[in-house]
Amino acid sequence: MTERVRFTSWPRFRGPLLLCGLVLAALTAAACTESLDGGAACPSLCPSTAESFRDTIVDAVVLDSSLAGYPALGLSPLILIANRPDTVVTSAIIRFDVLPTVFSANRGATVDSITAVDSVFLRFPLDSTGRRGIRPVTLEVYDVDTTASDSVTSVVRSLFRPDRRIGSLVFTPSAIGDSIRIPFSKTVMAAKIAAKGRLRLGVRIRGGSGQLRAVAFVVGSGAPSVVFDPSTDTTYAPQQISPSTILPNSTADVELAYAVYMISDIASPPPGENTLVVGGFPAYRSYLRFNVPSRITDSSTIVRAEVLLTQQASTFGNAADSVGLFALIPTTTSLVTDLRRILDLAAAGSFAGVDSTLL
Repeated sequence: MTERVRFTSWPRFRGPLLLCGLVLAALTAAACTESLDGGAACPSLCPSTAESFRDTIVDAVVLDSSLAGYPALGLSPLILIANRPDTVVTSAIIRFDVLPTVFSANRGATVDSITAVDSVFLRFPLDSTGRRGIRPVTLEVYDVDTTASDSVTSVVRSLFRPDRRIGSLVFTPSAIGDSIRIPFSKTVMAAKIAAKGRLRLGVRIRGGSGQLRAVAFVVGSGAPSVVFDPSTDTTYAPQQISPSTILPNSTADVELAYAVYMISDIASPPPGENTLVVGGFPAYRSYLRFNVPSRITDSSTIVRAEVLLTQQASTFGNAADSVGLFALIPTTTSLVTDLRRILDLAAAGSFAGVDSTLL
């Protein structure tokens, strides 16, 4: 990608200011013409011709780099469950590390142990905006709990196998509303509760091309949840469990990030040589640092700047897709040299007074 910067500037001359000072000191107007009709710096003594705006294109980029992995784990309000083998294939991981072992029958005073369960569902609130597929697909649920290091993506991915599949649902994405319920094995659920264990579920789409955007908020009513009857007696009110995870020697924000997250089997390819990438999945962001030549800053006032980028053809977007490009302005000082830290602390261009529509 070729980057250049176009500056629109107003020439700024320091000569008339100095000249007018000398004239006043000598009590003479010898340095000026006889026309006394104004210059901007010294209107009575130093007339000047108005200068027009000038556009200048320079190769001012001194550093450019693309960084992958956005949004950061746990910071996205949505998770993508997709099966588009030519572009992106992702799965969702939802952890329920604290399972109830007792329940209050219809919220009464009596507390009973959970010895049997019925009607077990994984409930996903969905983002109902955007286009959805019109062909039926199969959403599968897997038991991805393991004693191995399941913070490693390759370990979790290996658990999506037939003997671990505990539930499924065939549906048409365009025909569902703002949530979906996927039934899964009550036998597995009952065994997890009896063992005072944990429930860690993996969800993926099989049997057709499609995608869902599910709400990922862990705190509040918008989070995914497991809903089940705590007894075979159908008169009892269902129980609902919210995601949570317990990670040894970890912080609260890391545990929150791993309660609901995504893994990718097929994702955006890394940028090639001399290429910057913006967007994709997981998304890339590009960082550019400029050094404006002193020949411009010393003699002009810059009133507008544009970044000119040469786009390469992409095979991953649909012809009818629209793309938005937004500027982020670093808010750190030069003491911060970590590019990811700089981007994480960047502010929206509108906040910093930058019109991103010029990009």
